[in-house]
Amino acid sequence: MDELTLTIDGREIKARKGQTIIEAAREAGIYIPYLCWHPTLKAFGACRMCVVEVERMRGTPASCTTGVMDGMVVTTKGRTIDGIRHNIMDMILSEHPHGCLTCPRVDHCGPQDMCLRHANVVDRCVLCPQNERCELQDVVYHLQMKDSDLPYEYRHVPLDSSNPFIDHDMNLCIVCGRCVRACNEIEAANAITFIERGDRTLIGTSLGGSLSDSGCTFCGACVDVCPVGAITEKDHKWSGAPEKSVTTICSHCSVGCQLELLVKKGSVVRSIADLSGPVNEGNSCARGKFGYKYIHSNDRIHSPYVRKNGELVEATWDEALDLIAARLSGNRGPAFGAVASPRATNEENYLLQKFTRAVMGSNNIDHPDSTCDADAVSALGETLGVGAMTNGFRELRDSGCILVYGSDLTWDHPVAAIQVKEAVNRGATLIVVDPAETELSLMAAHWLRHRPGTGINVMAGLAKAILDEGLEDQEFIDGQTEGIDALKDAVDGRSVQQFTESAGVNRDTLLEAARAYAGADSAAILFSTSRSIEPGAAIARSAANLALLTGNLGKGSAGVNPLRSDANSQGVTDMGCSPSLLPGHVALADGADTLGKAWGADLPSSAGLNLQQMIDGAGNNALKSMFFSLETQREIPGIDPQSLSSLDFLVVHDLFFSDIARAADVVLPAPSTAEKDGTFTNAERRVQRVNKVVERIGDSRTLDEVIAGLASRMGASGFEFDSPAQVMEEISSLVPAYGGISYDRLGVVGLQWPCPDSSHPGTPVLHADGIARGKGLLSVFETGPHSADADPDYPFTVLGAVLREIKGVVDLEGRARAAINPADARSADISAGDEIEVVTRSGVLEAVAEVADSVPNGFIQLSIPHTDTMVQSLNRPPSAAVPRTGARAKLSKLAPVVG
Repeated sequence: MDELTLTIDGREIKARKGQTIIEAAREAGIYIPYLCWHPTLKAFGACRMCVVEVERMRGTPASCTTGVMDGMVVTTKGRTIDGIRHNIMDMILSEHPHGCLTCPRVDHCGPQDMCLRHANVVDRCVLCPQNERCELQDVVYHLQMKDSDLPYEYRHVPLDSSNPFIDHDMNLCIVCGRCVRACNEIEAANAITFIERGDRTLIGTSLGGSLSDSGCTFCGACVDVCPVGAITEKDHKWSGAPEKSVTTICSHCSVGCQLELLVKKGSVVRSIADLSGPVNEGNSCARGKFGYKYIHSNDRIHSPYVRKNGELVEATWDEALDLIAARLSGNRGPAFGAVASPRATNEENYLLQKFTRAVMGSNNIDHPDSTCDADAVSALGETLGVGAMTNGFRELRDSGCILVYGSDLTWDHPVAAIQVKEAVNRGATLIVVDPAETELSLMAAHWLRHRPGTGINVMAGLAKAILDEGLEDQEFIDGQTEGIDALKDAVDGRSVQQFTESAGVNRDTLLEAARAYAGADSAAILFSTSRSIEPGAAIARSAANLALLTGNLGKGSAGVNPLRSDANSQGVTDMGCSPSLLPGHVALADGADTLGKAWGADLPSSAGLNLQQMIDGAGNNALKSMFFSLETQREIPGIDPQSLSSLDFLVVHDLFFSDIARAADVVLPAPSTAEKDGTFTNAERRVQRVNKVVERIGDSRTLDEVIAGLASRMGASGFEFDSPAQVMEEISSLVPAYGGISYDRLGVVGLQWPCPDSSHPGTPVLHADGIARGKGLLSVFETGPHSADADPDYPFTVLGAVLREIKGVVDLEGRARAAINPADARSADISAGDEIEVVTRSGVLEAVAEVADSVPNGFIQLSIPHTDTMVQSLNRPPSAAVPRTGARAKLSKLAPVVG
């Protein structure tokens, strides 16, 4: 880092090469007024409010666009500068209500007070939603303006409150352009722009339509950067300045964005992306921005419930825990199963699996996300030695080529998608392998749109093309891989043309994609299994093959990166919530004795049941009791609660009464992520602090408190912890990859495992010192077509059953859409616009029919906008009605409603 010294207003400060004057001043605590500048945006230099004087430099340059130089002498105030700023502010105030801004009595006024200065002043600061947190106020007060020389003209623009999340009042807009630039630079949505010209310039959509029609993703970036009250959140709009702000981790997807939750009167009133977040750096998505409302939902469970005479009735904690302990004490061993939550903290999940193994004597422990990616993560571990992302999200922006397999990234992991878009803007080649249209597929240089079930053929075709054209990294293959001869033998008998024909993609397009991937200095693969019909293990191995063939491992902006689903999907696996793996991804046979000694218990040595096997076991009486930790999961996709009815005893720990909770014998109230401390591990292996933001709702208890209470009642020791930090101390003492992780070290940016000791800085890039398993394994795997098991009663296969609650490509009416091929539509006597039912064995989904040539025969392309749920809580709707990709389904047309 090149350090420079400069002087600002007589004060000597240090700065870094590449900084601008305003950036250096802010770090030094020196205020320079500004309006169009924002730390997350590129310098614009439009408002000229930040002008300064610099010795030996002509004029008054804008400090937001002027870089620092060693020895520079800067003056930020004076007659010339103040005069410029006053003139600029006069013009701004001529189009902005300023009766209060320039009134010396404003500090004495309240929202209900009559204005004694001007009876006709209606648009007042004290009636503005941005009052007390308005940057225009800050600048006016800094300039000590007492009046404005230019008359104020009201714009008479109607308030736009049609958006479910955001209100627009363009009468308050100062046309700083921040929102337009944020929409372009941060989200790459370009949903809003400048409209009109000259003194009539305002902010709107390019074609004058709604935000949803313009491609808005409702990420809220425009809200966060707006300096005035022109763009505000609809909810808590009038809450005013918060009483406190707490930094924590988003509880939704596995990117691990850092958020500031603003609190007033004990409630979260606003969410803002934290500028210092190591993953998101001031970015967020709709779920992160508006998805906190479930915390204060009226549907929250406030106290324990136990079943009496067939009904769930309120109970005390002692009554509930005594009952659970008594019933479980007589039911130890493999007849017990536990389901952990990918939204619970590492500490909670660690103690649940410890209780399951050490107290209950069972390895029947799993979590919902394993039904999507357990095989893929396991295969990646077998292939490379570690079943996790090899690289980080922020590195993607510097990749030369990015291949995205089977992920609607802009919805599933929006902030990761921002990095991909930024990489494309910097010249990276984007390759998308997906049978369904996504936002990234429309941006891709090469969209390999294959027939459903043949994605592995595409990946094999890419590998074949790389080998045929001599594009492989032979030095890397010779030194760091094994299995190359077997792979060559497997593909030698087939041509690239055969692979492409079987997948239904263009041969030339695939060859161009192969050359782009192999020819890039750094190429990254992002893949997901949740939307694919192909086996997860085959997806992971095919992705690893491409990286190993081209040497794209062990270096920045490259690698093989599985995308996990929920906030702590990686952590719940790291903590050993797996029927065959102990904490730290250690096999049962390798670690049961060591861990048993540490815990003072004889651990079961045989592998347990996974989630689906547990559900099957409940149905055939092989399993007698189960403990579910749901943590806002609401429902588990593909699991019918009726299948649990045969259990002797069912306990659920959750925030809400899901269908599974309603079937339970005991229901325990859980706190939300905002009501507790702990850690999450995001998909890139970054362990980060989850911090308590508000007091708990009702009489809820964390999962670690529940487990401690049960263990004590059942005579087990080793669960007495005073805080989650103490639990992490035990984890770090037993899990080598977490060996150097402690709450004291995590700080703001966290640590990426492996972090073996307290002096280790963490590992941003895996395999930098060689492949973890010794040599990477080039795999031979079965190509497609892969398909769901045939079921004559359910002739369709679901393709891309993704939630699109608030994406611009879907309306905001909350209606599900089911698209089918024209031939299937004719056979089923279904026309576009018909009301239909998509029926699976686990539920029924009502939808509006669409007919599209792009959907293959025998498939249903689903889009599930669920706006009502999004507006209320941004939680997932009941998943019994939202089938997974690959589920079998049938269609039926609903009779039209008469009258």
